[in-house]
Amino acid sequence: MRVLVAHNRYQSASPSGENRLVDAEVALLRDAGVEVVEMIADSDDIASGIGGVLRAAPGPVYSPTGVRRFSRLLRETRPDVVHLHNVFPLISPYVVRVAGRHGVPVVQTVHNYRHGCVNGLHLRDGHTCTDCLGTRLGLPAVQHGCYRGSRAQTVPMTIGQVVHRGTWRDGVARYLALTPFMRDKLIATGIDAERITIRPTWVPDPGLAKAAGRDVLYVGRLDEAKGIDRLLDAWRLGGRACGRRLVVAGDGPLAGRVQDAQESDPLVTWLGQVPRERVAQAIADAAFVVVPSRVFEGYPLAVAEAFGRGRPVLTVSGGSVGTIVDHSTGWVVEPTVDALADAFRRIGDDEIAVCGAAARSAYERDNTPERGLASLLAVYSSL
Repeated sequence: MRVLVAHNRYQSASPSGENRLVDAEVALLRDAGVEVVEMIADSDDIASGIGGVLRAAPGPVYSPTGVRRFSRLLRETRPDVVHLHNVFPLISPYVVRVAGRHGVPVVQTVHNYRHGCVNGLHLRDGHTCTDCLGTRLGLPAVQHGCYRGSRAQTVPMTIGQVVHRGTWRDGVARYLALTPFMRDKLIATGIDAERITIRPTWVPDPGLAKAAGRDVLYVGRLDEAKGIDRLLDAWRLGGRACGRRLVVAGDGPLAGRVQDAQESDPLVTWLGQVPRERVAQAIADAAFVVVPSRVFEGYPLAVAEAFGRGRPVLTVSGGSVGTIVDHSTGWVVEPTVDALADAFRRIGDDEIAVCGAAARSAYERDNTPERGLASLLAVYSSL
């Protein structure tokens, strides 16, 4: 079997779990004897200034360079399946039509919500927003400048959504959604439910860690979207009395708030942006992992890695992670400071141990490389 994998990498200045997952999946397929042809575009190649903007601007509709390269690879390699990940801005959705003309089925792994939201997050002004779902033209996004805070940059993204609504609806043979929540949001954009397969994130087996540690661990970007400010407020209210330590791994625009918390509270430790090996150790040292995001999220690698280590997860309702975690593998609370603070106060060691064992069982069921490979090959073979 020969598979053409196409992915537009995100800028290296913003560490991307999606980039990591694509690389790991390519390696997984090759180790299983699948021939993989890679078409990788890199947003780092976009020059700064007006030249870079002009090069990227057509991408939501038609990227001349990306389409030419994709067409050449189809002719030269004759793949059995095309597997798309991110196509913005240097590949473009138009490649779905090109694959269709060549009679090659297309699979797309959906890592975010860009089919229904130009910024892919369903977040505006610190709150979840689904105003564009169900609209024909997506005008709310233009009105609010939802893509990078710019109406000028939002316009081509919105035009691309309108032009390619039929491309996505009719041209993709199978969508791979990471969670039931993501499936439902795809259906809301007009995608048929029978063409969506739920396929959770997989990670290499990190090994079951020893008895739970004393840390509450946050891993992610330090910004409002990820809810780090809400987490710090909740910790100040309820965390100091729980006898644990809050460990924060990551960097971002709200790093100053984390640093201030560390300086004022000896039970807060900020690791900064650290290598994956250090994050893995932090998960092993944790009692549980916390995901307080305002955005809907997908299936974060940190959650799959926590489950693999036998660490439960505390998260908030209303998003994708709340459909991964249940009462057996962790805790889902209301998306408020008070609810998180109360959780910090009431979660005890016995409960952590029981949920940790269930988390490891969930990993073995859903998140192993073997499970990831089998589910992917099953989709390819069905097409």
